[in-house]
Amino acid sequence: MRSFMFLFFQTVFISSAFAQTNLIDSLQIIISQNRQDTIHAKALMDLGITLERSDLKRSTENYWAILKMPDSRPFDKFKTNAAVRLAGNYSAMGVLDSVDYYFDQAESFLRSNPNDQKLAYTLYNGRGIHLNRIGKFEAALSAYDKAISLDHQVIGMDNVAGLYINLSNVYKQMDNQKSNFEVTYKALDIFEKTQNKTGLAFVYNSLGTAHYHIKNYDDAEKYFLKSMEYRKLLGDKRGESMVLGNLGNVYMDQAQHQKAKEYFELAMEMQESLGLKEMVGIQLYNIGRNYLLMEEPEPALAHFQKAQNVFREAGISTYDSKILADLGKAQSLLSQEKEAYQSLKMATETALLQKQFGEAITAFRNLKEYYLTQGKFQEALEAQSKEYAYRDSVGIGALQAQLKELESRYALDLKENEISLLKTEQQLDRVELAKKKANQNLIIAVFTFFIILAGILVNKYRIVGRTKRLLEVEKLRNSIARDLHDDLGSTLSSIHILSQMALQKKESPDIGLFSKINVQTASMMDKLSDIVWSIHPNNDSLEQLLSKMQEFAAEILDPKGITYQFEVGEGAEQIKLDLEKRRNLFLIFKEALNNAAKYAESKHLDIKLKMEGGRLHLFIKDDGKGFDQELTKKGNGLFNMQQRASMMGGNMVIESFPNMGTTIQLSAPIT
Repeated sequence: MRSFMFLFFQTVFISSAFAQTNLIDSLQIIISQNRQDTIHAKALMDLGITLERSDLKRSTENYWAILKMPDSRPFDKFKTNAAVRLAGNYSAMGVLDSVDYYFDQAESFLRSNPNDQKLAYTLYNGRGIHLNRIGKFEAALSAYDKAISLDHQVIGMDNVAGLYINLSNVYKQMDNQKSNFEVTYKALDIFEKTQNKTGLAFVYNSLGTAHYHIKNYDDAEKYFLKSMEYRKLLGDKRGESMVLGNLGNVYMDQAQHQKAKEYFELAMEMQESLGLKEMVGIQLYNIGRNYLLMEEPEPALAHFQKAQNVFREAGISTYDSKILADLGKAQSLLSQEKEAYQSLKMATETALLQKQFGEAITAFRNLKEYYLTQGKFQEALEAQSKEYAYRDSVGIGALQAQLKELESRYALDLKENEISLLKTEQQLDRVELAKKKANQNLIIAVFTFFIILAGILVNKYRIVGRTKRLLEVEKLRNSIARDLHDDLGSTLSSIHILSQMALQKKESPDIGLFSKINVQTASMMDKLSDIVWSIHPNNDSLEQLLSKMQEFAAEILDPKGITYQFEVGEGAEQIKLDLEKRRNLFLIFKEALNNAAKYAESKHLDIKLKMEGGRLHLFIKDDGKGFDQELTKKGNGLFNMQQRASMMGGNMVIESFPNMGTTIQLSAPIT
């Protein structure tokens, strides 16, 4: 199967390359006439754009030729485009002084044509790409916002879709994966309608990256290979090298290290020939990471340092925290303790400064491992706490659910369009049949039509039902795995560190440490009990949940002498909630009661749960000391409650004032 795929790619590439060669020859014939008119300028521009993906040097020479043409208004739009394209080429090659120079030139041309929205789009989009490349994400978003606010009909829908792809790259760097998914699917919707092959190549690569980020490796590989098909078809060597690197990452994460190394090296070889410094730096880092996973720290360290030098020369800071985190790990394995500590501390600081929270997770995890090897258990515990805090903020489980929802919605839209088209065709056939056949044949045809339609609908609902059940099972597995890993894994790791700290005490045992171990163990047992209870099929009804909620209220409030009133609205007991909503509802309730019992100093709680307008409403009010919401920083507890309300598809309002108690109101749909 693999050899067939290789031959298919090769055949398509040769065919496409031949067509591209014909285009280049035709443009060069026009250019050789040196007419110095707009036809000449357009040929130079088209040739420059065509060569951007395969020969940056020749592409750049064509743009220079446009800038040397006479100063007159007919050439302004060509010169603006050429200046922006030159800035883009120099940005890819890491020549930053030239980037600013040519962007400034483009702006001066644009000032002469302030109403030309196409020129404005070219400038804003080009600036956004460059700013994202050098790690200035907020500025990149601002540039793209200016471009996307232009008239879509004037700049063209393919260009609008291209902006969405570029936005997805920025959101990906900022760890805003929800926005990344949304704009990627907007781009896919447009490119599917326009059948723009270049656009589809980019959007499939972006989808592959999104799936890779949430560890859906099979889907990531599938989308990368789709992108590769289009890259080869278009003769896009630059894009092809990028996809090769992405596939290398997929294989590396699946422990296919030799295969990953081959893909990284092939990608780097192509990128070096094209003069793409940033992408060469990425492949050097990838090779280093591959060596690190193979437990070969020496070549890993060498490649990380080479990558650092390449990025430094290109003026790119986007990858600093990523490289420093793995550089520190390699140095630690080579017993370069001082250098390792400096690299790891700098990695955490850089990740937080650049708001790259995904990179912060890796940096704090590597720092924790370093502290453990040094026997610094208190520092290891602090680093682990930060690792888990930032992992919770990224929320991979929620991202997986969002991506599944977007894919399902997109697939459903396609299916509805197909069914609509099928109905239209069948109606036309029926009208034509009515003209040619007698009433008896018409009745038979109509009857047959309804049988076929009924079969299609039955089959559709059966497929949808089966898919829904599979998704629910997958969602359940992901939820259980996430809970076991995040809640129990974090607690067990903390117990492990605390026990090592206790063992270091050579004299009398540290009662405080053993007390912490006792608390952590009790917490783990409590969380395990909640997980087991939530997945048991006997607890599907709200009646069972209410029983557990009342049991928990008595358990937490009675020992503290706090009175409470638990009011359940009529008919609420018969409601059935799915596993995820049932679990989130209980954990929100549990967190709210814990806060009231531990911190509020309250004497009485009012708890109400009712169903109204197809929504479930939970109301919890205490008469405690309250807090100032403006002055009090939200901790993990309040943040988790808000996140769980969002996962239920609902919303939660928290009202609190000093000495006036606290009120929590949750509203969420039942289905």
